Amino acid sequence: LADRHLHQLCVVHESCRVKSGAWDEDGVFIYATLNHIKFLLPNGDNGAILTLDTPIYITCVRNSRVHCLDREARNRTVSILSTEYRFKLALHRRQFDVVLRMVQDADLIGQSIIAYLQRKGFPEVAFHLVRDERTRFDLALDCGNIEAALASAKVLDEAECWRRLGAEALRQGNHQMLEFAYQRTQNFERLSFLYLITGNLDKLRKMLKIAEMRKDVHS
Repeated sequence: LADRHLHQLCVVHESCRVKSGAWDEDGVFIYATLNHIKFLLPNGDNGAILTLDTPIYITCVRNSRVHCLDREARNRTVSILSTEYRFKLALHRRQFDVVLRMVQDADLIGQSIIAYLQRKGFPEVAFHLVRDERTRFDLALDCGNIEAALASAKVLDEAECWRRLGAEALRQGNHQMLEFAYQRTQNFERLSFLYLITGNLDKLRKMLKIAEMRKDVHS
């Protein structure tokens, strides 16, 4: 794929020969192979839009309609669903208001869209679009939003979530959040070490009393 100055934008390999293609009004290349109508974005993302029974030769693409010729040279118009590639184009252009509006209007959210957003480096966008707490927790950690991850961890209240939250808090140097995660998992040994390296002698003395009561020399 090249622009008007013949600068190469991307290269895509197809197993079937490309029969024809045209640009739509948003700058997305719509092309036809023997069996499919497909889209190609300037960043190289592509995908199938429609399966064809017979080959067509595209002449123009406007308003989610593909104008084309069939093998008998008859004019045909094929309606296509453009929601997916318009969503991906808006994301590529970082038009996040358009992305949010499309998700709300078209009910786009699914595992494939979430995975796409993560793969393209937009976990923070995906986070604002999902309601499932486990997914929100994973996405919050991916984008380093430790406060949002804490909120989801409190809802889930699972040892593995607190462990992962503690690891992220340690990576960010947030020792208050790390302390809370260790407390939730009752990780007394690491909690004592945290108080030691942060110089919190009062809490270290409390940990000593707890260790004596529990007869746990390691904590």
